[in-house]
Amino acid sequence: MPTDSNPMQEFFERIGHRTYRTETAWWYEVWPRAVLSFPYHRLLEPDRSEIDRLIRDHRIKVVRYPTPLAAFGFPNTLEVQTDAAFDLGRLDREARRQTRQGLKQCTFERIGFDDLATHGLEMNRATAERQGRETIYCDADYWRRYCEAGKATEGVRAWGVMVEGKLGSYLVDIAFDGWSNWHLVHSLAELLPKRPNNVLFYEATRQFLAAGYKVCYGLGSLENTGSLDRFKVNMGVTVLAIKNRLILSGKARLAARLTPGPALALVARLFPKSYTVRKGVALLQQYRGQFSGEPPQQPADAGAT
Repeated sequence: MPTDSNPMQEFFERIGHRTYRTETAWWYEVWPRAVLSFPYHRLLEPDRSEIDRLIRDHRIKVVRYPTPLAAFGFPNTLEVQTDAAFDLGRLDREARRQTRQGLKQCTFERIGFDDLATHGLEMNRATAERQGRETIYCDADYWRRYCEAGKATEGVRAWGVMVEGKLGSYLVDIAFDGWSNWHLVHSLAELLPKRPNNVLFYEATRQFLAAGYKVCYGLGSLENTGSLDRFKVNMGVTVLAIKNRLILSGKARLAARLTPGPALALVARLFPKSYTVRKGVALLQQYRGQFSGEPPQQPADAGAT
C-alpha cells in the first residue's frame, strides 16, 4: 500500500487535479476521468480487481500505468539517469560541444515560484507557439495555481538557466522517494542559440545525482516526439524499454474499438494544435496497438521544448 501522502500527490491536489490511492499506486487525473499512476519510475502489475475498483468507485474512463517489458501493453520508455559518476563524458560529442558553449554563457540556479509565475507564462506560450500547439500551461489561471502549489509543497522545486539576466529555460522537479521527478521543462526560443536547454539538462542532472538523487525525466509520450527524444539521448539520458498499459471503460473503449485507424489519423491532422484532440487520438491509437501488436500511426513530430 502506498504511503498516506507524498509531495507529488499534494502538488497535484493543490493545482486542482483529483488524486486516488489503490493498493499498489497513487493516481492523478491528467484529464477529467483519465488517470496516470505516479511516481512514474515505479513499474506496476496491479491485479485487475484493483483497477476495476478504481474505475467503478471514481467513474474513471481511462487508466494508464507503466509496467514491465514482459507484461501486456504497448511499447513505451522510461527515461532516467542513476549513475552518480555522470559528467560531460556521457554526452554525445555534438551535445558536449553545445553544453560547453552554453556553460560559458549561462548560469543554472534555483529560482522562486514567484519569479516563475511572473516569467514562466511567457516561456510557456513561446514553447507552445514554437511547437504549433495548445497547452494548459498557457492558461493564466492554471499557471497561477501551478506556481502557488509549487510554492506551498515541500519537495517541489523550480530551477532556471539565466542568460544575460533573463530566464532562458526552467525546470520544475519533485524530490520524492530518493528521486528527482522532472515534471515540466520549457524554454524561450529567442535564447536557444545560447544553449540554455543543454545547460539545464546537464547541470540539473549532474547536481541532483551528486546530491544523492536518482533522476526520472518521465515516461515516453503517447505521441511521436522524435527530435526531443534524440536531444535527451544525446544529453546522456538512459532510455529504458518498458510497456504502458491502457485500460478504457464505457464510451472511450467503444470509440477505440469502432473508430477506423485512418479516421483517427485524419482527426489528428485536422486539429494539430488541440491538446485534447492530439492526446485523445494518440491514446486511442496506442490502446488499439496493445491488441494488434502493431505500432500505431503517429502524428507529426512534436519537436523539442
